[in-house]
Amino acid sequence: MNYGRFVLPSLLMAMVAGQALASPFCVELTGIPLQCLYADPAMCQHEADRLGGICSANPAEFTTPAGGSQFCVVESGNVATCAYADRGSCSRDGRQKAGACIAATPAAPPKATDPYEVKRPY
Repeated sequence: MNYGRFVLPSLLMAMVAGQALASPFCVELTGIPLQCLYADPAMCQHEADRLGGICSANPAEFTTPAGGSQFCVVESGNVATCAYADRGSCSRDGRQKAGACIAATPAAPPKATDPYEVKRPY
């Protein structure tokens, strides 16, 4: 049996999967796993537009700055401007700036405080 014809395709698939995990931007399509193949946000946005999906951040590789609005325009060099309350205006500006519109990384919820908690002075 010739194992070479099984090893090489498996090795190539593993290399592609490793690259996919390392890219900061992903094309997101309904019912399909994230396609994290894009280092450039404009390329991600272009491909997402072509396929009818959206560009999103790979949560393992890219996070948006804390604070700001719900959506961010990310330009070349991964410069993020999180000043958009809706995806429509964000996407429009992203295309004009040769970038991509992504959802902002959700901030951790603030720690709830108990108004009835008794502070002990020790």
